Amino acid sequence: MSTYRDILYRNYSASFGEQKALDASVQHAQYEATYDALPSNRDALIADLGCGKGEWLGWMAAKGFTQLTGVDLSPSDLAIARQNDPARTWIQENVITFLESQTAAFDLLHAKDIIEHFTKDEFIRFLTAAKNALKSGGELWLLTFNAQSPLSSAIRYGDFTHEIGLTPASMAQCLRACGFKHISVQGRHYCSKSTSGQIRRVLGQIIFQLSRLLLKIRHGDAPKERAIDLHCTQPDLFTMAVKT
Repeated sequence: MSTYRDILYRNYSASFGEQKALDASVQHAQYEATYDALPSNRDALIADLGCGKGEWLGWMAAKGFTQLTGVDLSPSDLAIARQNDPARTWIQENVITFLESQTAAFDLLHAKDIIEHFTKDEFIRFLTAAKNALKSGGELWLLTFNAQSPLSSAIRYGDFTHEIGLTPASMAQCLRACGFKHISVQGRHYCSKSTSGQIRRVLGQIIFQLSRLLLKIRHGDAPKERAIDLHCTQPDLFTMAVKT
């Protein structure tokens, strides 16, 4: 591992001060708005890659899922995850190395706010390993920032450990090249139900529609792929892809 990763991942969340404080209620509200179709099989084998303090797995457990594994490189974040849920399986390991040790082991692989930390070579290696670790018909879910959203550079450079940014087009390009099928890439903009959150939602709708128009002026109409919104400009991208 490179020197900057050695230092910054050692105590990853703490380096941000209060910006990454654990607040499960806030995280769970975002998950409710983001993940609109969970697996029907509550016994599905699921791994959260870059699980952090275990917020997403805690939410999935509350939904009735039982076969849950968390993988993360940060010992400090995993210590909190283990303390909050000692019965869960928590693995401290590089997620790519972990995936490369698995063959047809999982029904669902989830990775939120992690792929932007990979180099280009690491991202392709990650996708290849994820496909190998999934069962036939298994799904890969990715959530990352949208590199064609307004002010995306604030997210791209807001974390020193970020390496890449992806648009809907480049995301789909990489997934196709690595053998995934039935690809869906859609924009997401979570806003709370508070007054300030609803103001953000309304203002966001205006700004993102204007930005969408600018993309169309620049690039013209996109191919009619309903599952891949090539002109979306919301701050986040939610991607689903299937191993066939």
